[in-house]
Amino acid sequence: MSARRIARELAVIIMPQLPKDKSRLERMEFDSLLAKSVHILTEHARQCLSEANGYLIKAQQELHEIELHHPDNSRKLSDLKGVTLTTTQVKEQVELLELALHLVSEALDIPDMALASDQSIERVTCKDCGKTAKVPLRKPNTGEIKAFVEALLSSFLDNRKMIDDIIGSIKTKWRMERMVSIDRDILRLACAEAFFMPDIPVNVAISEAVELAHRFADDKAARFINGVLAELTEDAQHYRTTGELKLTFTEENEDTESGKDRKAPVRR
Repeated sequence: MSARRIARELAVIIMPQLPKDKSRLERMEFDSLLAKSVHILTEHARQCLSEANGYLIKAQQELHEIELHHPDNSRKLSDLKGVTLTTTQVKEQVELLELALHLVSEALDIPDMALASDQSIERVTCKDCGKTAKVPLRKPNTGEIKAFVEALLSSFLDNRKMIDDIIGSIKTKWRMERMVSIDRDILRLACAEAFFMPDIPVNVAISEAVELAHRFADDKAARFINGVLAELTEDAQHYRTTGELKLTFTEENEDTESGKDRKAPVRR
């Protein structure tokens, strides 16, 4: 996993804990929020490994049941014979293994491993011969991860109201205050990148946001986020070129943060 992708994941977790005033995001507070986020993702990785183990145990138990109840083994349970599986049975067990592998793959992206150092030496033991070898493991640079998390969050805090206006201008049945919080935070970070961080291509900001939705939400959320951000692609390019937003303000609407009335943004 790249340093910036790790940083985006950490930023999504930090978002609900952010102070509204950027001046309160002092260095010690930021490091504390970052440490908490790393811990949350680490626990998520452990949960993935636990679930993967559960799928493997389930596959093992089902295969044992198939052998146990097969006619060839009905009379002599002390010495079970191997049995032929049907195509359907094989597919069912393969699906369980695929689920387990997916969870293991997700768990391998533990951010605190990447934050530990640029490179570490890991000992790997061969299960067949028992020999142990030292393998160098390259990791993303710690400073790069922290710097990008801070840049991303600062970009959002500096332009918070504008970002919410931009998202609110999209024609969708979901108003800002009715969106699932994780979806809203992913959209906010994506807009911070697409509109206010010109060194990042707009299409990269969108694709990374969709990946975050897949990781932290589900396919439905990913489609929703992709649809919203696709509508904003031209607007982001326009803002980068002109420094102006394609927004006007019409009828009064309730502010999602303060609860006060304000004019609702509408795209030109």
